[in-house]
Amino acid sequence: MKTIPALLAAALLAIPATVQSQKLFKCVDAKGKVTYQETACPTDKDQKKVDTSHAGKTDWERAANEKIKRRSEEAEAEAAYQEKRYRKEMAEREEQRRKEEREYLKQLQSGGEVPLPK
Repeated sequence: MKTIPALLAAALLAIPATVQSQKLFKCVDAKGKVTYQETACPTDKDQKKVDTSHAGKTDWERAANEKIKRRSEEAEAEAAYQEKRYRKEMAEREEQRRKEEREYLKQLQSGGEVPLPK
C-alpha cells in the first residue's frame, strides 16, 4: 500500500513544477502560409503574438485553481456575513442592556421596590 503514494510522488516530481511561458509568434506571409516561431516574424509577414501563459497546464490544474479561488471567495463572503451578524447581535444586546438599565433607574428614582439587576 505504501508503494502507491511513493509512485505518485515520483510521478509528480517528474512533471516540471512550472513551465516557463515562451514568446511565440504566428507569422502569415503574402500567400497566406502560417508559421509559428520563437523569433519575431520578418518584416514582410504579418505578425501576431501567441499567448502561451496556459502552456503546460492541464485542464484539471486550471479547474483546481479556479475551484480554490471560488472557495476562497466564498469563505471571505461567509466571514464578512458572520462578522456583520455578530456586530448586529452585539448592538442588539447592548441596546437591551441600556433599556433594562433605564427601567431600573426609573424604578429606583420613583422609590418603588426594585429587584436586583441580573
